Amino acid sequence: MYAVRPIDMETQLEIKSKHNSIFKPGSRSLAKVGLDVATILRQPAVAVSQEIRLNFPSDDVLHYDASQRGYILVRLYRPEEPISEPISVGKSFSVLLSQLDAFIKIVGVASQIHPFVNLAWQVVSSLYTIARDQLDRDKSIGELTEMMEDVYTFVDDIKSFPSRLASQEETIKKIMSQTIECMLFIQEYSGHGFCGRALNQQWAGEQIRRFTRTFTMLKASLKTGVWVQIALTAHRMYEDVQSIAQTQTLAKLHPVDMDDPSRPTCLPQTRSDLLFSVLSWAMNPSSNQNVLWLHGPAGSGKSTVATTIANITRDLGRLGAFVFFDRRMAARNDPAAVVRTLAFQLGEFDPRLGASISTVIKGTPSIRQSPLRQQFHKLLVQPLSESELAVWSQEGPVIVVIDALDECGHVGNREDLLSILALESVKLPPTFRIVVTSRTELDIQQALEAQKNICGTPIDINSPANDKDIHLYLSDRLQNIRSKNKYLSLPQEWSGHDIIDALAARAHGLFIWAYTACRYVENGQYPEDRLADLLRIDVCSNAESSLDLMYTTALESAGRWEDPAFSADFRDILGVVIAAKNPLTALTIDRLNEVASVSRTRPSLHTIQHLGCVFRGSTNEPIHVIHPSFEDFLTDRARCKRDEWFIDVYLSHQRLALQCISSLRANLKRNMCDLTLTRSGVVDVRILPEDVTYSCIFWIDHVCELEGTEESLSIVVYDLLVKHLLHWIQTMSLLKKARHTIKLLMRLEDWSRSIQGRHQELCDLLADAVRFCQAFTAVIEQHPLLVYSSALPFSPTNSVLYQLFKDEISIPVVVGGFRDEWSPLLMDIPRPGGEVTSLSLSSDGSQLISTVARGCHVWDVISGELLTQGPKGDVAMTVFAPGGQLAASCLFSGSIVLWDTFSGQTIGQPLQRDQGAIYALAFSPDGTRLISGGQNCTIIMWNVQTASIILDLPATHTKTVLCLAFSPDGMRYASGSRDGAIRIWDAASGRMVLGPLHGHSGSVYSVVFTPDSTRIVSGTDDKHVCVWDIRSEEASMPIKLRGHRSTVFSVAVSPDGRLIASASKDTTVRLWSLETGEELSHLVRRHKMPVRCVAFGKQYGRLRLVTGAKDATIRIWDIESVGSMGVTRKHKGLVSHLAFSQDGQRIVSGSLDRTVRVWDPITGQCLLGPLNLEQPVHSVALPADNVRILAADREGAIFAWDATTGVHLVATPADDPSNHSIVGPLSLERKWIVDSKTGTALTMLPTMSPVRSQASFGNCMVLGLANGGIVIVRFPDTPQLL
Repeated sequence: MYAVRPIDMETQLEIKSKHNSIFKPGSRSLAKVGLDVATILRQPAVAVSQEIRLNFPSDDVLHYDASQRGYILVRLYRPEEPISEPISVGKSFSVLLSQLDAFIKIVGVASQIHPFVNLAWQVVSSLYTIARDQLDRDKSIGELTEMMEDVYTFVDDIKSFPSRLASQEETIKKIMSQTIECMLFIQEYSGHGFCGRALNQQWAGEQIRRFTRTFTMLKASLKTGVWVQIALTAHRMYEDVQSIAQTQTLAKLHPVDMDDPSRPTCLPQTRSDLLFSVLSWAMNPSSNQNVLWLHGPAGSGKSTVATTIANITRDLGRLGAFVFFDRRMAARNDPAAVVRTLAFQLGEFDPRLGASISTVIKGTPSIRQSPLRQQFHKLLVQPLSESELAVWSQEGPVIVVIDALDECGHVGNREDLLSILALESVKLPPTFRIVVTSRTELDIQQALEAQKNICGTPIDINSPANDKDIHLYLSDRLQNIRSKNKYLSLPQEWSGHDIIDALAARAHGLFIWAYTACRYVENGQYPEDRLADLLRIDVCSNAESSLDLMYTTALESAGRWEDPAFSADFRDILGVVIAAKNPLTALTIDRLNEVASVSRTRPSLHTIQHLGCVFRGSTNEPIHVIHPSFEDFLTDRARCKRDEWFIDVYLSHQRLALQCISSLRANLKRNMCDLTLTRSGVVDVRILPEDVTYSCIFWIDHVCELEGTEESLSIVVYDLLVKHLLHWIQTMSLLKKARHTIKLLMRLEDWSRSIQGRHQELCDLLADAVRFCQAFTAVIEQHPLLVYSSALPFSPTNSVLYQLFKDEISIPVVVGGFRDEWSPLLMDIPRPGGEVTSLSLSSDGSQLISTVARGCHVWDVISGELLTQGPKGDVAMTVFAPGGQLAASCLFSGSIVLWDTFSGQTIGQPLQRDQGAIYALAFSPDGTRLISGGQNCTIIMWNVQTASIILDLPATHTKTVLCLAFSPDGMRYASGSRDGAIRIWDAASGRMVLGPLHGHSGSVYSVVFTPDSTRIVSGTDDKHVCVWDIRSEEASMPIKLRGHRSTVFSVAVSPDGRLIASASKDTTVRLWSLETGEELSHLVRRHKMPVRCVAFGKQYGRLRLVTGAKDATIRIWDIESVGSMGVTRKHKGLVSHLAFSQDGQRIVSGSLDRTVRVWDPITGQCLLGPLNLEQPVHSVALPADNVRILAADREGAIFAWDATTGVHLVATPADDPSNHSIVGPLSLERKWIVDSKTGTALTMLPTMSPVRSQASFGNCMVLGLANGGIVIVRFPDTPQLL
């Protein structure tokens, strides 16, 4: 033999002999001894050759016959040139494949490591086929594969000593995992991987050395027989370090908890072909399909397969996320939570991705409230496309498993999620492999099956492989049942081939049938009788019928159905289990029954204990049906066939709604957890019982399931709310769900308006409750007690809610009321970047684009958060395309930019034509065409898909085109110009069909069609709004709406065609009736500066008005509210100073409006004033004598007046107000009013004009506002609120 590389003094020389005399008895294994080569290395140099005798050490000889001990002669040569064998990667691969092939046969499909061996064979084979010749030229890869070849000699040992497999299984599993990872690396290294190009050589060299070291350690572990913790070398390059701060940021996504270690997995010997197929697809870079949709009928084992795939890929370090749905758990069946849960898990999986996602969360705190498509692009597509994460494409596949998609929401509300999976998943990196499982539901099938990037894989329940797996499963489970019942002495053949064949025939390929059958046998007193019951079931013609017979058999044997009480209990319990939005424990079900005064007092477990084969759960664990198909069976009368078993879902929701309401009545109260108001929020609160928390969160959902119900339920709901509305809002805050109240109450309000015999008082209360939560949620979520100490006192005095609850004891009182009616202003976005020149709402009303001189911004309409920034530069106007993902911006430079509203990235090259500066854009209703107009008076129509010109006709306007609009039917478009004319055009030919229409005496700034396309509305320089009837070619003169005092910059028509909104340079926004032309004067809205644009939108079905102005604000208005914008102004300018009299009976105020006034702190009425100064007031005081009023102006001049008559008095330097100031017991710290001595928080101020001055006396505090308002708050006599 020849030494290929240098040997050190510690090296063991391993000799394998092929001489038959030293074979072990009964084995063909070669004997093996270890020899110390130090004897050789100590020999002096030889001229040509020399023989050395090496004795076999006695303790190493593996023979049973001691006489065979002896020695071996080793001849040493001194060759003229070093002799070495060339390294062959192809040879090493061939050896690896041969060893893996042999090992697969040894371990068999029953072994836990079989999937890993199978997958290792697949990746080695694949790489061997495509890259062996190329890799043969690479010395470093050759050395690595030679080391792997050396490691794989363990297969020879296992062949000879199969008993060693069990003790070495963990190490062998690591070898398989490391082999897979190493092959994925070599795949990328050679340029045949997901990346498609070779890796960086310097980094690759270090990675090869790491792989070599790991295989060396694994080999040592096999040799010593001692399993040690060896960290495998990952082809993925990141350091597994994640900061606590990053984890906390990711947690702001509020991901759904996906912990469920009890999920079943495939038996080792089952589903091997299917698992191999899915895993091979995931590891195969040549597949352009990055989504695999595994679909099949209910009960075919999809979830078990999904869980097994997740577990295998987790062991391989390649499971990025695992999301599974459950129709019985509200959190796990919400389509809106899917993307943020995936983002959270992926961020936890890879800290690099986590850092990028955290940056998005910090930049857009409300991202979890954004539309699903927006979340997908911002949280996944955008971070994964960043340069820092470009290495993902070089690191092999990352697997995402999404299980039971059919249990995610319902057909109506999962449409966006399906659209993302179908159309947007292709934008993810090629290494991102998504496995989706579901039933073959129609909406899922239509969304996924036609997409080129989606690999549809049906589970064929009639295939021989599936039948074989059913046989194996039944055999394993029945043998297990036999071993558990050892005292019954069940015969070995009781579950023989004939019985297994008979059961498998009845299963019709459904694993849930086999599972339920085995539970049925297992739960019986005598398994043989139960088995006989199953064999008496007829073999059905289809899977569903077979499953129905299985469930029928299980129920008939488990219950005392002749007993009406048992049947009633069964339906009551099952009704709750099926209708519940989250699984409930038996104890919670019992409590809901008790509090609802249900006559049945028997514990639920008394009934459930007889139904173990179809139920899962216990006293402290949620009760589940064993499978969704059992629920389908019970809720379909045609399938279950017996009234005792049929569950009417509608009646179950009704019953559960009443139970929840009864629970709330019995448990809700003010400060039910004995909290103390603190500025730090709630800490160490006791956990509320599950029946209370469930009722709080889901009672409205159950009520709203009962559409078209009778008035009796609305009376029950009203009775609950008039007593416990504030208690419920407080408890929702306690549960960290304060923001959920808005949507829940909106939904309940819609329900109240739809029921028979409409309950008007309930409708009015709910409308008020919605406004209450919209106005104060930001405060209430800070602390539950702020419902009483802040939200209620600052509610409008004329509101239904305030009048209902104003007599609550121990709450602060705003003297004179904070305001009379709800403010029409719902939201103020004060940072759009400058003067707002255009607004555009997405078609669903969820997003808003504002345009300013330096660019454009996309906002969330509900939260007001900035979502994305669009193109920067001199942008004149931006418009949303129908669908909401595409926008177009026109620039003063004469070009048009198309861009993605989710990422903010431009799409393609700018559209350019010699139009000069472009001022107007409009999309066609179908989004395929775009028209533009500008300085050169022409109008161009563009094909959006091809970025080409469709129409470019000669100019007909004589001056700049300022506005354009498509008709809703897409047949025509209108243009308005600085020449004062309006023209109507045919959208197909570009021919002018009407006009020029001359009804304005100035430039036409805005034009819009009515929803029925029969009229247009325009706004111009001449202060008028005009309505034109365009149904005939001879259009009549317009109807002119007069009221504005300056230029009308923008007009809009409501979606229902009833209202016109107009925005003007006179700082107002006015509403008009389209039919009558009457101005709705009480709805005039004001900005501080000219209003440039206006648009209608909807929030949860409610009409809103959005305005943008020169004062750099965007405002969202409730058009139905008639209240004032804020607190009634007491002064005409900012209130600069306040002071109490020494006895606390009066308050004096000074303002920048140069006046002083005196107020009654009990009534809030003005007692004296205005007392005038020549300069703004700097300070005021009421001295102890109570006969004078003192003030000093900004220049230091001092003034005095008689406190009764207001007559001016001579003032002296001693009358300086600073000499008479008193320090009150209360102070304002940020937005909190606190007791200065104890630090006790008394209240938190809601949104209002900024506070510029303050004073306090006793339990009263007065605040002076920037808008001239004065707010007086009186607290209960006890400084600490109850």
